[in-house]
Amino acid sequence: MIRIDGKLSQMEQTLVKMGNRVVGMHECVCEVLAEPNKERELEIIAADDRINHMEEEINDLAIESLALLAPVASDLRKVIAAIKIASELERIGDYAKNISKFLIKNDHLTDIVCDYAISMEKDLIGMLEKAMQCMVDQDEEAAFAIPESDHRINQQMKDIREKLLGQNDIDKEQLLDELFEISAMLRNIERAGDHVKNICEHILYMMKGQHYDFG
Repeated sequence: MIRIDGKLSQMEQTLVKMGNRVVGMHECVCEVLAEPNKERELEIIAADDRINHMEEEINDLAIESLALLAPVASDLRKVIAAIKIASELERIGDYAKNISKFLIKNDHLTDIVCDYAISMEKDLIGMLEKAMQCMVDQDEEAAFAIPESDHRINQQMKDIREKLLGQNDIDKEQLLDELFEISAMLRNIERAGDHVKNICEHILYMMKGQHYDFG
């Protein structure tokens, strides 16, 4: 007889692997920001397919659990949280893919833009690694603390915009075009941070049965 515990364990293991792969994608983004490499950028884009398949695996496990095993309330929350966390990870992987696509088309980024992007990526990676460990440990305190780190990503987004707008040696129209393109690229990191906050919300729902909104 199939036990719910076995399905829940499979879902958690797949989520951990999925989280590690998404972290790896963003670590590769840091590498290509520091040293452009078209081959590595294409690898990041290709890696997104595997992330999508892993989300489907988790959804299939969840459907089996719901259809066949009639989970009690606490286990049902774990199933629901797993579906939602997988969806968040899929989106975070998409953002790494988006950045790679941008870098393939735009290899003229200045050092200051790359430095800010790398710093934002490192903050994101740290948040995501902590969130996935928090899920495994069911660490309520960490689930509340991790979202507070997102302000660093948001602040760096504001700082780089101000620095770019403060440039006096660039034509105004060119400056605005550059700012628009770079902001669009960096917004992928900013939004990825928001999805990590969502993961923490889902972890708390799984543990406490209560809904939280970290904004």
